[in-house]
Amino acid sequence: MATRARLVAIIVGIVIVAGAAAYLVFPARHFYDPEVRIQQEDYAVARRHFQTRLLRVAASPQRDVVALPAPSYVEVVEYPSNGLRLKAWLAGHQGARKKLPAVIFLHGGFEFGAADWDMAVPYWQSGFVVMAPMLRGENGQPGAFSFLYDEVDDVLAAAQHLSQQPAVDPDHIYLAGHSAGATLVLLAIEASSRFRAAAAFDGSPDQQLLYNGSAGRSGNHREVVFDTQDLRELQMRSPLAYVASVKSPVRVFYSYEAAPLNQQSSKRFAALARQHGIDARAIRVWGSHMSHVARAMPQSIAFFKQSLGADVSLLRTRALPPAAPIVVGNTTFRLGGHDTAHVVALAGSFNGWDSQHYLCGRDNGGWVCRLDLPPGKYLYQFVVDDEWINDPADPLVESSGNGGTASVIMKR
Repeated sequence: MATRARLVAIIVGIVIVAGAAAYLVFPARHFYDPEVRIQQEDYAVARRHFQTRLLRVAASPQRDVVALPAPSYVEVVEYPSNGLRLKAWLAGHQGARKKLPAVIFLHGGFEFGAADWDMAVPYWQSGFVVMAPMLRGENGQPGAFSFLYDEVDDVLAAAQHLSQQPAVDPDHIYLAGHSAGATLVLLAIEASSRFRAAAAFDGSPDQQLLYNGSAGRSGNHREVVFDTQDLRELQMRSPLAYVASVKSPVRVFYSYEAAPLNQQSSKRFAALARQHGIDARAIRVWGSHMSHVARAMPQSIAFFKQSLGADVSLLRTRALPPAAPIVVGNTTFRLGGHDTAHVVALAGSFNGWDSQHYLCGRDNGGWVCRLDLPPGKYLYQFVVDDEWINDPADPLVESSGNGGTASVIMKR
């Protein structure tokens, strides 16, 4: 329990959940320690006796219009989880002659996208088999989004599926994740002893600090699908509450820009885990919620390699193949000229303004990109060697919401 002085210091904090900032205020009439209570019951046992009560049974609150096709070296697979058939990206297993160590990477936010795979790629480049699961209710998949609870079952189901792959060493499966995925990492290593080691990047160890029933938070928090007045619901989603159940060595990375509440709970999580005999460290890494991951990633790879011993020789570094243009779809985007350009990409409201992955191919003296879009209105721009431009052949423009204008396409 925090001291009164410590409580005063955290009465007003800025917290980050899935990359979004929010203010947390504890009114004076509820002047008590808002930190979740540490439980001695094993988390796996607690889960067997608890069932979350969802106030809203629906898909993930974060939905993109266009799903990026998997790269050529990635296989899209299905894994079963409590009667659901869920998808995952899997790479590094093709053509393996010996069983290899593997990493499951859990994405941030509440839907899997291209940037999430980019975060996981260094594990693949280092020689690991890599699996990036999509969870229930995400990316148009079946099941209801429950925010950090039933998704733990999906993580464990993904690990079970991965352990059965001929190219994977079931005794060397590692777990890593970012933001919401990092919180799931910590919960999963409390629920199961399957993972050899784990790495969490800017997770949230204590949901009670974020969603305490006495707290007032501004904004619309679509991820909250349960009663935040029910401290048991918060407790079951808080890795700090069940830190005595941690079953794998772990590194808890947190960014310099992480909220003070998250920094303190990350350090407390690691310190309490060590008291229970777990190899655990909380490590502050320079950068923001997003940018610190690239700096922390080499540390996590070295940490995973430590447990391999002589088997580390099985890992062979890999080079990324060139990205292929996206040229199949029901909607064509064409840019004339720009013969000397090296890379032309398409970014818009349909892909979260992603300027890295939706590449155009050369075609008849210009560039073309084709996507499958449902009917609707979309804003877009071309990115020509990092320069953002509107479509010169499209007279329709509107405010992009980013201080400029963007071209408009109406899909019927």
